[in-house]
Amino acid sequence: LLWWLPQAKSVFSMHVLLLKPLKLRALFPALAARPLYCWLHGIEVWGKALASARRDLRACTALAASSTFTAQQVRDGLPACPPITVVHPCSDLKFPEQIPPPGLPLRLLTVARLDAGERYKGHDQILDALHLLKQQGDLDPALRWIVVGDGNDRTRLQEKALRLGVAAQIDWRGRLSDQQLIEEFGRCSVFVMPSGFSIDAAGQATGEGFGIAYLEAAMAGRASIGALSGGQQDLILDGETGWLVSSSPQALADLLAPLSAKPSLVAERGEAAYLRARTGFTRGQQGAQLAVLLAEQ
Repeated sequence: LLWWLPQAKSVFSMHVLLLKPLKLRALFPALAARPLYCWLHGIEVWGKALASARRDLRACTALAASSTFTAQQVRDGLPACPPITVVHPCSDLKFPEQIPPPGLPLRLLTVARLDAGERYKGHDQILDALHLLKQQGDLDPALRWIVVGDGNDRTRLQEKALRLGVAAQIDWRGRLSDQQLIEEFGRCSVFVMPSGFSIDAAGQATGEGFGIAYLEAAMAGRASIGALSGGQQDLILDGETGWLVSSSPQALADLLAPLSAKPSLVAERGEAAYLRARTGFTRGQQGAQLAVLLAEQ
């Protein structure tokens, strides 16, 4: 920083925590008047985390937010907030132009860390929903749930699946390479990650600031099931490009049951998600959004 800062025409911090070392700008009076930007992702500026970053954020010329949801959370919690422009992330995965249509039997896919500190991702809700479907007699024996990801909560989830009697429906894939992940997106029917937004009594927030996996699913021509609130709302339009559900296992079960018998609906939502991703969440769109942000100086 001491080498590059004196040469900078402007500074763009890619995370709010990186604003603290950027206080070195004060060593260079000429630099102090030059534009300073920061990218806001989600959890790091939600709830109590925003309080510790307020002074640093107010020192910025303008802010980028990964979603409309995150932008509004910061505006609501930060009086005298700098201008915020929504700049959506993009995926680096290269999907084929020819997208195979999703089919039946229903093949669900979740891509997320299996971490005890990130249980808000929704794995428990999916397990409970599958259990409810089995109890109701609505669980298609051919349905499969492909779980991509690993972490210290994997053993607990696998043991729970055994207790609930749905382990035969689940394929735990662990960590995959980019190419393997692209193939799994192409083989699935629907992407499901009901990662819920919440702020607990201590001010600790959970949820998706945007949820790049939803975008990757859409780029593969697959609709997503997400939670009602969070950054995923920019991409997932309920009933159009996917579905948004509450944190209730029954709500998820009620959605999954008819999908198992409606391949045309799964395909229609997947096509709508594909069109939305390929027209509104591209590198070109991101560049245009960044141009708006930089014009705020």
